[in-house]
Amino acid sequence: MKILRVVSELDFGGVEQVLANSLPRLVKMKGLKVSVVVLGKGGRISRSMEAQGIQIEILNHNPRIPNLKSIYRLIKIIRRLKPDVLHCQGGEANFHGLIAARLADVPVRIGEEIGFPNHHSYWKYIFKLVYKNATKVISISQAVKERIVELGEVEAEKVEVVYNPVEIKGKSIDFSLRASTPRHGGQENDKGKAILFSEPDLHGNQIEGEKPFVFVTTCRLVPVKNLDRLINALARLCNEFSEKSIELWIVGDGPLRETLENQSKELGVSDKVKFWGFQENVFLFLKKADVFVLPSLSEGSSVSLVEAMLSGLPSIVTKVGGAIEILGSSKSGVYIDPLNIESIVSAMVDLISLPLQERDGMGKSAITEARRFLPENYEKLLINIYNG
Repeated sequence: MKILRVVSELDFGGVEQVLANSLPRLVKMKGLKVSVVVLGKGGRISRSMEAQGIQIEILNHNPRIPNLKSIYRLIKIIRRLKPDVLHCQGGEANFHGLIAARLADVPVRIGEEIGFPNHHSYWKYIFKLVYKNATKVISISQAVKERIVELGEVEAEKVEVVYNPVEIKGKSIDFSLRASTPRHGGQENDKGKAILFSEPDLHGNQIEGEKPFVFVTTCRLVPVKNLDRLINALARLCNEFSEKSIELWIVGDGPLRETLENQSKELGVSDKVKFWGFQENVFLFLKKADVFVLPSLSEGSSVSLVEAMLSGLPSIVTKVGGAIEILGSSKSGVYIDPLNIESIVSAMVDLISLPLQERDGMGKSAITEARRFLPENYEKLLINIYNG
């Protein structure tokens, strides 16, 4: 079976990480030949995949809708490669890819909705026409499926829910031990405070003293991630727990980094908020933290949350979107209203006040729940859809 995947960009981000987590495994499966077309620019992930022998064609077009040049180029590529399946991910890829696939007579044409569309009447009509060219539409959560069906863009029976896969990098996580290992380097004393410890930090230096309680988030630094409210919440938390060492780790990069760094300085918590930038392996940071925070204003299906759960972390999670589905019945997280700073602060207080044993119990439940997002489960669902 020949499969052609179409994406808008292939540098870094949610869609790109899904491909990085799944394609190297798919190309090794017997009977599959997988190629990728990038409408816009490549980058870190495209280079990584090419190094693994995955065929990638980068058009360097402006992926903005509509681009007739992109449709024309895609038709030429389709006729050359003759794929049995064309699978697009994201609005721009769906628009150009599904139209080209229909015109070039690809038998199986799949569009994938990767988030919550906020379409008004004109765009609802456009994407209703676009999805008519698809034989199947994938949605990354039940919440996203309900949204696109509610908008009238696609019929419910045409949509399959397939959650994003998460690949564990390196050997940083042992499922049998991870959640039961004390995060303070020892036990808590009878007052619930961490005993002094000595352990290497992320850079291999020795640190003496009480380990800070670490909240961590991993994401692109963009408005929808709501990091400004999270930093405000941290400032209030530090005032409330002035006797306790608390830090917020922000792992990721993006256009808001400088703004958020300035905000931390203005609030007097620049020593508490650590910006680690983009990291190849976020698990190295997650395993040193105590609680994961996902305060997004909108979240289709969070790879970052699954990574945190696989790391044995309890979570503070937005009520908006598909994040609730990821936690499932694990009871490993506390839900917040992302627009309400008091809600975020309250959740942080709850988890920082929780005994270590109870937090680690939440972490064990998170690991058990998150196993359903491992790549092998994703592959089975995807192959079933490809086979019709």
